[in-house]
Amino acid sequence: MAKDRKDEKDIIVPTEPPIPPVEQKPGPVQKKQPPRYWVRLAVFLVPLILSEIMFWKGGRPWNAVIFPVAWVAFFYFQMKRGGWNVFKP
Repeated sequence: MAKDRKDEKDIIVPTEPPIPPVEQKPGPVQKKQPPRYWVRLAVFLVPLILSEIMFWKGGRPWNAVIFPVAWVAFFYFQMKRGGWNVFKP
């Protein structure tokens, strides 16, 4: 009898039962809010102001002139490349 079953080609092997989906419990939905406009402005201005103070105190006035130009250009090109999404709420 075992030999007869071994020779059969159309034997269907039962698979494992599917795992039922996990039900999500209702709860408070929190939207991720973008940072407020003043936070974005602070991220831009605080390092710029601190670097200017360090350059003037360190006696490097030429760097104090060049650095803001490079800083503004860097952020300009980053925002242009990213689609200006910094200004969108």
